[in-house]
Amino acid sequence: MCWWIGGPAALLSLAAVVYLLMALRAIARWHPILPERDAAVSGDILCDGPGISVLKPLHGDEGDLYAALRSFCVQDYPAFEMVFGVQHPDDPAVAVVLQLQAEFPALALRWVCTEAHIGSNPKVNNLAGILAVCRYDTLVISDADISVGPYYLRQICASLQNRNVGVVTCLYRARPVATFWSRVLAGQVNDLFLPSVLLAARLGPNIFCGGATMALRRRTLEAVGGLPRLANQLADDYWLGAYSRQLGQATLLADYVVDTEVREANFRAFYQHALRWSRTTRSVQPLGHTFSFLTYPLPLVLLLAPWMGLWGGVPLGVVLLLRLVYHRQIMHKLGADGSFGVALLGEFLGLWIWFHALFARHVAWRGSQFAIAADGRMDGHDGAKR
Repeated sequence: MCWWIGGPAALLSLAAVVYLLMALRAIARWHPILPERDAAVSGDILCDGPGISVLKPLHGDEGDLYAALRSFCVQDYPAFEMVFGVQHPDDPAVAVVLQLQAEFPALALRWVCTEAHIGSNPKVNNLAGILAVCRYDTLVISDADISVGPYYLRQICASLQNRNVGVVTCLYRARPVATFWSRVLAGQVNDLFLPSVLLAARLGPNIFCGGATMALRRRTLEAVGGLPRLANQLADDYWLGAYSRQLGQATLLADYVVDTEVREANFRAFYQHALRWSRTTRSVQPLGHTFSFLTYPLPLVLLLAPWMGLWGGVPLGVVLLLRLVYHRQIMHKLGADGSFGVALLGEFLGLWIWFHALFARHVAWRGSQFAIAADGRMDGHDGAKR
C-alpha cells in the first residue's frame, strides 16, 4: 500500500463513518409528523389562521392525481381555496379537477388555463396564471403529486406565524408503485436525500426549500421580485427560499412530512429523474454537491478499501453495519417498509449519478430536454413551453 494513496483513502473512509454517525444522530432527534398521524399532534393548534390559497400547477395524470388532490380537499381548516392551473385545455388533469368540483361543491375549487410564458421553467409559467386569480395573501404552493393529512394546513399555517420566517417547507416521503425502479428511486429519497437534508439543517441554518410545500405570504413573494425572478431557474423552489433569506427571513423546515408517489416504470425513467435531481442540486450548491459523495458511504468505502491493504476491510465492515442501522432507523421514523438491498442498489447508482451530474449539461423534464447553464438557468427545447 502506497502511503500517498492509502492515507487519503483512510481519511475519506473515516469521513464516511463520521457522516453516518452524524446522520444517525440527526435521525434519532427527529420527530416527524406523518400524514396518517397528524391528528394526534394538531389538537392544540387553533384553527383561526388567515385564509389560504393553495396553488396547484398540474400537468397530466399518471393515475394518482385524484387521490393526491383530494387529500387537500378534506382539510380541517376554516378558510382556504384551491386554484389549479393547466397550460392546455385538453390536459387530462382537467377531468380530475372537474370530478373534485362535483364531489366538493361547497369548497372553493377553481381551475385556470393559461398560456403565460414568463420564462423557460414550465412550472413557474403555470404558477403565474394561477397566482393571478388567487384571493388570499397566504400562499401554499405544492406540487401536483403531493398527498397530505387533514391537519396539514393547520400545521403549516402555525409555522408561518413567526414574522421572521419567510418560507415554510417540508420534506417528503416517497411511496413507490409496484415497479422495481420506483422502489429504487423511493430508496434514494427516503434513505439518502431525506437524512442528508436533516443533517444539513441541524448543522446550520436550513437552506432546503422544496416544491412539495412552499408556504409564504404574498408580500414576501413580491419582495423577492415575484415569479418572474424564478422563471428561468431549474431550482425555482430553492431560489424562492434563497431570495427570501436575502431579505433576512428564515426558511423553516417543518416537522410535517408529506407523501409523494414515485412511479418510474423503467431504468431510463429512473435515471432521468435522479439525474435531474442531482443536477438541480449542483446548480444551486456546486460546492456542496461536489462533496456530497460522502452521502454514499458504502460504495465510496468499497472503492477505497483496496487502497488500504489489509486494513481496508475494517472501515468497510463498520460502514456496512452503520448503514444497516441507519436504514432501519429511517424506515421506522417514516413508518415505511423498504428493502435494504434495494436501498443499497440506489446508493451505488446514486454515487454514479452524482459523478454524471458533475458534467451533465442537459436534463429531461416533462418530456422535454433543457440545457442548464453554469448558474442554474435553463433553456428549453422540444416543447418546453408546456
